[in-house]
Amino acid sequence: LVLLKYGKKLVSIKLIIMTNEYEKKYKDLLRDIFNGSTTPHVMRDDRTGVGCVSKFSLGMTIDIDKSFPILTGKKMHPHIFETEFKWFISGHTNIKELQEKGNTIWNEWADKAGNLGPVYGHQLRNFNSDGHDQLKSVLNSIQNDPDSRRHIISLWNPSQLKEMALPPCYLYFQFFVEKDNLHMFALQRSADMFLGVPYDMALFAQLLLYVAEKTNLKAKTIDVKFIDAHIYHNQHEAVFEYLKAPWYGQTEYTYKNEILTLKNYKPGKVITAPVAI
Repeated sequence: LVLLKYGKKLVSIKLIIMTNEYEKKYKDLLRDIFNGSTTPHVMRDDRTGVGCVSKFSLGMTIDIDKSFPILTGKKMHPHIFETEFKWFISGHTNIKELQEKGNTIWNEWADKAGNLGPVYGHQLRNFNSDGHDQLKSVLNSIQNDPDSRRHIISLWNPSQLKEMALPPCYLYFQFFVEKDNLHMFALQRSADMFLGVPYDMALFAQLLLYVAEKTNLKAKTIDVKFIDAHIYHNQHEAVFEYLKAPWYGQTEYTYKNEILTLKNYKPGKVITAPVAI
């Protein structure tokens, strides 16, 4: 409550302060890459030829119990991460079904037929092309042996890297059952912090929600580690614009029968930056 003077009267006004802990942590990571507050930031060349500023081993833990990790300081497009997640868990690796739903994020890497090779979804549902379904296995292990330390999904497969249009950037997930709660750790070897990570975080949240629903548990926290966290040189202006932008309250959601519904998503304007390929 805040007391304000109105004429000769004191009037009490209840202020509702909008918090968004996820977005605050995300903005702090972007600032950290430029400032080098813990480990010196490094100007690096990279395979794209664009160049970037990088930081080693950044991370954050977020609670998705009540809010969904989606940025509000710049507009995100939910249909992008929703269609990509469904494509990911389907095991498919051709981008045509994404394109049919208005999702073009993989266009630059696919061949003329739309194929990407044995990338994310393939390794999830048919690891090394030997028929091993990691998603099915982790659901079974959580249900039948919740205290196990082997609730793991690994997308990094050295024997098939040469067949992939792009090796997995997020490559490891591990789940932890705590009574009725389900936690998840995610490891990302390479993190395009401005363009890629916001959508990766939304995909991670959907994965945790999916597994929790299938195992009758409550999705709780995501702990993510970015090993090479970088911002490309041609994205600096857009990053600075975003860092100056206000953000809004956390986005509430429901998740039922594999359907994610965002309730009060209020985003800022679209802030664009070029993709480094």
